[in-house]
Amino acid sequence: MTTTTIITLLSIILPLIGAGIGYLIKQNIEKRKELLSEVHKERRELYQQFVNLIVDIFKQSKAKKDIDKEFINTLYEIYKKYILYGSPAVINSFADFFQYLYSTNEVQKSDTKIMLELLSRIMVEMRKDLGLENKGLGQNGNQLLRAMFTDYNKIMEQK
Repeated sequence: MTTTTIITLLSIILPLIGAGIGYLIKQNIEKRKELLSEVHKERRELYQQFVNLIVDIFKQSKAKKDIDKEFINTLYEIYKKYILYGSPAVINSFADFFQYLYSTNEVQKSDTKIMLELLSRIMVEMRKDLGLENKGLGQNGNQLLRAMFTDYNKIMEQK
């Protein structure tokens, strides 16, 4: 083979190889975008379900201090889906909330301030996960739940 033949073959083969590699990379990127889009959609639905649950609980039982079993069971159902779709930060903040619930009992009642801080932290992590801004929502997003309580400021000033 002469040098001219080798150069001719390389000038034909290299662009074909480059095009093939480019096509494979493009396909991989498109596949990831599609998957991320579906995961993002599922996250939004799950996060909205959680927020709806929290708002409904506070709306129905403003005077009630204890968390009932139905609420806990609903949280478990939501958490099952978070395991697949939630970010590590959301899962960790959810786990912190559950650990707090487990640590309270008949003798040691739950502290409303701590409960609100843990719930708002879950919501902040959800907002971060969806790419939303959290500036101005207070430390751990405490302002997220402020509209639901007439005595919110008094609760948050405790201890």
